[in-house]
Parts: sequence; C-alpha cells; structure tokens
Amino acid sequence: MGVYTLLPILALFFCTVSAQRSNVQCKKENGLYMHEQYCDYYYECEDGVPKEKACPNGLAFSGKGRGLMQNCDYPHRVGCPDSDGRVMGQAPIGTDNCPWLYGVFAHQTSCTRYWQCWNGTATIQQCPFSLLYNDVLHSCDWPDNVPDCQKHPICKDQPNGHIPIEKSCGRFWLCVGGYPRLQRCPAGLAFSQTALRCELSQLVPGCEPPPTTPAPDDDDDKPAVSGNQVQGGEAPPRRSNARPAGQFRPQNGK
Repeated sequence: MGVYTLLPILALFFCTVSAQRSNVQCKKENGLYMHEQYCDYYYECEDGVPKEKACPNGLAFSGKGRGLMQNCDYPHRVGCPDSDGRVMGQAPIGTDNCPWLYGVFAHQTSCTRYWQCWNGTATIQQCPFSLLYNDVLHSCDWPDNVPDCQKHPICKDQPNGHIPIEKSCGRFWLCVGGYPRLQRCPAGLAFSQTALRCELSQLVPGCEPPPTTPAPDDDDDKPAVSGNQVQGGEAPPRRSNARPAGQFRPQNGK
C-alpha cells in the first residue's frame, strides 16, 4: 500500500476521533459541561461551540467556579469514578511522593501521616490525636475504620485497655482492638497509673490539688480590749446576777 493511499485513511481516522471527542451539544451558548467519558476533562461552550478543556493533572471537573482551581477538585470529592463509567482520562504525571501533580496520597511507611501534593510538590501532613489515614476516604479516620493499617505501637502490649501517659494527670490512652484513642478524665479526677482508671486527684500521687491558702488573721486590725470593753467597742454581755451602777443591796428587808 502506497503512502498516498494511507493519507486519506489517516485523515478519516483523525476526523472520526475528533468528532467522537467533541460529540456534545451546548445546552446554552455559553457554559461548562462535564465530559461524557472522563472526569478530568470538560467542555466549555462559547457562542454555542464546545471546546474540550483539561483539568490540572490529578484533579476532576467539579463545576463552574467550584473546587480547588480551574473548575476542578480532588476526584474523591466529585465522585470519580462514577456510576456512569467516567474515569480519569489523563496519564499520571508523577514526582517524588506524588503519583499525580495534585492530590492527597498515603504515606509509604506511616499510617498516621500522608502526602498532600500541589503542582508536584509533596507536603507531609500528620493526622491529629490517634487517627490514621484512610486511603479510601482520603482523610484521617478512626483506627478501627482502617483495617489495612498496622497496629499502633502504643497498644502492642495491651490491645484493649487503658494506657497511662507519662507526666499527664488528666489524659490517658484507650486502646480498642490495638488502636489508641486519646481520653480525658472528668474535672476533679486524675488518671491513676496503678489502678488504670480515673480517681480523685488527691488519691493519685503527683496529681494532688494545691493546698488551699488559709484566710489571713486580721486580729491585729481590731482595737485592743481594755476594762469592760470588747473588740469593736461593744459592751460586754450582762451577767444574770449583775446590778446596775449605784444600786445597793437592801438591808433588813428594806
């Protein structure tokens, strides 16, 4: 087959592919519409003419003015792959620790850390408290929802129970199925490292509440007592057999 015979066939092939990729009708003269095959492509209609656009590598179309950038967001946020069979159409562009230029990805060796990639630059992130990274949800989750992750070293000796935290009176670890959850004792209680439970603070060595300061003695501010006076200038209480001044005991019954 000669070269001149192949040219019409190739031209027909490219025209067919182009027609398939742009086989969309604009509902309005101007607007954005999702691609019929790929999550990371979409159509932009200008004056009724559709033009195919691509999201940044690793992101999927989320709608006009929505998402992280350029009308696109993380695939898991927009539901890609979806029930209509749409998938990511671009080839991944990977860098160190980033399978795609944009996205959130699991750490290679740690269950509590993950990578956040932005334009190919990876930034390591740490899950808070005792949460683990869930690669299905692309977020930090309770350990028992991440069955594929390794057991936490805090609970290696006691997969179910209470683990004290050094130099902490009010907090402790609660291990459930080998995964720790940070807990706090109620107010007025402290975690006992011997009883492995919350008890009154005054009963836990090293966690006793500070002593209360006694009220200051203000006797020095009161006036001194002299004669029949008492502090404050009041008269002393009268005795039952006391007589008023100037009154004499009667004699001979008079």
